[in-house]
Amino acid sequence: MREEKYLLVKTKQLFRGRRRPLSHVNLSSEIDRYAYTNALSKSSPATKLFLAISLLLISVTSPTPVVPIIVFLTSSTLILYSAKIPYRFYLKLLWYPIIIIAITCVIIALFFGYQEPLTEINLLGLRWAVFKDGITLGINIFFRVAGGLSTQFFLVLTTPMTSILLIIRKARVPTVLIETSLLVYRYIFVFIEVMETMHTAQELRLGYSGWLKKIRSTSLLLGNLFIRTLEQGERTFTAMNARGYDGNIRVLEDLPKPSKTALAGITLFAVTLAVTAYLTMNMGVV
Repeated sequence: MREEKYLLVKTKQLFRGRRRPLSHVNLSSEIDRYAYTNALSKSSPATKLFLAISLLLISVTSPTPVVPIIVFLTSSTLILYSAKIPYRFYLKLLWYPIIIIAITCVIIALFFGYQEPLTEINLLGLRWAVFKDGITLGINIFFRVAGGLSTQFFLVLTTPMTSILLIIRKARVPTVLIETSLLVYRYIFVFIEVMETMHTAQELRLGYSGWLKKIRSTSLLLGNLFIRTLEQGERTFTAMNARGYDGNIRVLEDLPKPSKTALAGITLFAVTLAVTAYLTMNMGVV
């Protein structure tokens, strides 16, 4: 009776129009869709790549959280107001990475450090010291990663992957690395799509109705996923050969040229952030 009720609920969710959370497959397709249709899609990909790389480097090398916070706010403003990406979708992308970063930084704050102890806790007869520099390090790392993450989301949500790889090709990066990156990017989506299909089939067969069944279904999913992905890769490679693939992936290289004014503005902004990071470090802002 319990399994029949579980199956009925899952069937209603899948086939009777009940709104389910956005799946990984839909999430991947939405990222691609926004990359091609956002308000900045007609802008030069070289300009957006230069901006993202500049802000990323400044954010992850900043000695204080001041500059990473500015980078995060700048990137988020560009995503939400310049590119017109819906804020709910952007928050959905940020949610899981931010949680992982926060947990990691809490562990760093509580278990790292060697200078002046901020407080000491007696736990099961053991003295556990929390250091001030450990908390400072955890806070700095959180904002550094959050700032860098927002810049990468800006690049991914506003620039198609093919345009990014074309810019890299013009920078004289070896062709084999570019084409490998393009195929890896594509097969991330294939991998997720196969996983979602298999997971849905297992749900309809009551594969997750109990803890033991969940463990068994998860192990079967992981075991079969690699094989199914390899088979899909072989079919794709056969299809590419049938269409005349000779080792080079050719795409239309009709990209807008970067504006010198925009590049100069980005450079000035990056220099300003670098100076701000230096000044706040000397002022002891932590």
